[in-house]
Amino acid sequence: MTTFESLHPVLQEILISELSWDSLRPVQEESINAISEGYDILVLAPTAGGKTEAAFLPVIDAILKHHTGKLSAVYISPLKALINDQTERVIRLCRRSGLEVAIQHGDITKTNRWDFSSEENPDILLTTPESLEVLLGEKDASDTFSSLRFIIIDEIHAFIENSRGVHLRCLIDRLGFLSNENIIRIGLSATVGNPEYLLNWLSSPERKQKLVAIPSPPSKKLFSFIVESNFLKQADFIADAVRGKKALVFVDSRSFAEKLLTPLKEQLIRVFVHHSAISAEERKTAENSFEMDGGTCVICTSTMELGIDIGELDLVVQYGTPLSVASFLQRLGRTGRRGSPAQMVFILNNVCELLTSCATVESAMRHESESLMARDFPCDVLVQQLFLYLKRSFGKGRNQVISYLQSLTPFSQINRETIEEILTFLEENAYLSRDGARYFPGTKTEIELGYSNWKNLLSVIPDTGGYLAVLPDGTVIGTLDSRFVAGDPGKIFSFTGKTWRLLHRDDTHRRALIEPTYANRGLKRPFWGGVGSGAEISELITRSTELLIIRGKTLLPLHETERELLSDLICSLPKNFSPRKLHIRTEPEEDGWSVSVSTFAGERANKVLTVFLKNRLLPGLEYRTTPFAIRIWGFETSDAGNTVERVLSEVKNTDISLLADELPPLPDTVWKFAPLLPATIKKEMAIRDYYHLRDVLDLLH
Repeated sequence: MTTFESLHPVLQEILISELSWDSLRPVQEESINAISEGYDILVLAPTAGGKTEAAFLPVIDAILKHHTGKLSAVYISPLKALINDQTERVIRLCRRSGLEVAIQHGDITKTNRWDFSSEENPDILLTTPESLEVLLGEKDASDTFSSLRFIIIDEIHAFIENSRGVHLRCLIDRLGFLSNENIIRIGLSATVGNPEYLLNWLSSPERKQKLVAIPSPPSKKLFSFIVESNFLKQADFIADAVRGKKALVFVDSRSFAEKLLTPLKEQLIRVFVHHSAISAEERKTAENSFEMDGGTCVICTSTMELGIDIGELDLVVQYGTPLSVASFLQRLGRTGRRGSPAQMVFILNNVCELLTSCATVESAMRHESESLMARDFPCDVLVQQLFLYLKRSFGKGRNQVISYLQSLTPFSQINRETIEEILTFLEENAYLSRDGARYFPGTKTEIELGYSNWKNLLSVIPDTGGYLAVLPDGTVIGTLDSRFVAGDPGKIFSFTGKTWRLLHRDDTHRRALIEPTYANRGLKRPFWGGVGSGAEISELITRSTELLIIRGKTLLPLHETERELLSDLICSLPKNFSPRKLHIRTEPEEDGWSVSVSTFAGERANKVLTVFLKNRLLPGLEYRTTPFAIRIWGFETSDAGNTVERVLSEVKNTDISLLADELPPLPDTVWKFAPLLPATIKKEMAIRDYYHLRDVLDLLH
């Protein structure tokens, strides 16, 4: 019997009649077989590689074969837009089989949300971590999730390294506490450098687990590189490349997306913008534009990088160097489907970006991708889970609190003394109160977190302080940075390709009232800060760049102009780099000497080393930090390199806690619940989860 023939007859009929399938892809067969045997799985496949069906077919099959009439599966996505995109595909598979699907996230109106207090429950729930947290707080949650058998995590790589991943891992544990079933965990991901680690994070060492990774067949890929520093000429190149085609243009910031939109609108018939600061309706308009005949260009940030289905594209344009190999692969995977070559055009500001872009492509050619690591010391999320626990349990004793927190996987290695230190701090600062031996949320917690039915506890995403941009009729256009809407009303600005006037700023409700205008004098362009700003290229790209320099040439077939530019740059660099070794050189300057410390370790690591160097070298020196090196100017003698080498040796032999004292304390906005933690805990979080200080010191050995 084939795997297809083993499926429930109703599901077989649906696949044949709805999708015209009478067989399955290898990734789907392997997933179905593994799940039927009780394995947790991680499915690694490129965009359009059949991951969605690999997850849902075995789940639907199992529900049809053993229908409980209760909620059997939860699908969790990092993006509401991705849920909306998947809804039609899932309902298409379920509707003829009699299975019910519910969608629950922030954009679903109350009238369209599933009433989980009703007698009938859906079979499958599509949701986000934050909306799932809402459901787990309901009084009937223990009954709702009592028969849960499957958890599907889409784009799991987007979760693991941040606080949202910690929150998600806690939710998985808590669903396990509520269900009477052994919940099978299914992760869907693009390629990562350490898939076994990711699978173990989703599952656990004592559970049955299997990696489902079907290699993609070789396919042709076409790259072109344009090096141009003039912005308007860059826009001309982009317009020429995408004209008449269905194309995505990836940029690294929302502000630049808005900037590029203006000149492209003058040259192209249909051009849209897509990023996290515009409304869901505006983003949907951009996504739907690909369904029209003719050319469509969408300028986007990483919001179009994940698995939203927009059909077959002709071209992807990458502005600047991709920040990671994984990101590059996700973006490239948007094109080149159904047998046509994948095509990407790089628009680069300088030859250094050409160098790193070539290094990125070479890493992908070697089948490399970034390794992802979960946070090591996530005490901010521990505080969130503590208050959620107390809120729904109406008070608990200290031993019960500590035992519960340590039962959650992300906190299992946080010792009792650390948790007691946090509890003491919270009690001393009125965030916790005690009635006898039982803890309750304190008065300060009630004031700061208790408003709107404790809504602030549902998410670990820091509040960026944005203002909703709304029209007088209440239509939401997007979100503007609080600093941008500061000052007097009357500001004229471009946003979403249109021109607006700021009428009024409502600080109480954090809304900016705007209206359309045809005025264009003194036109401003919005900017945004906060989460997602200041992103850095990955260490894998910097290490790949190092290998390219050592080799002396790229493996890619560049056009002559770009090949000569790259060759001239490489020839100007030292010839004695060694992989993963610090390279220190002294160079003469007009008024003294400079020192370059080449690390290829990434910008964050180099910034940490720069702090230590500044604290130990003579004052008055000038520093510049890049992802590849630290450059220092202002030395008076030619032995400056030896001085720097000696200082770095001193750093290597200094106690890590003393070095940590030298690093600037992080603002509380880095982690949402950081203000509720003692300084000692925040310092340890900075060492382990932000600066990664031990990894930095390993560079010096």
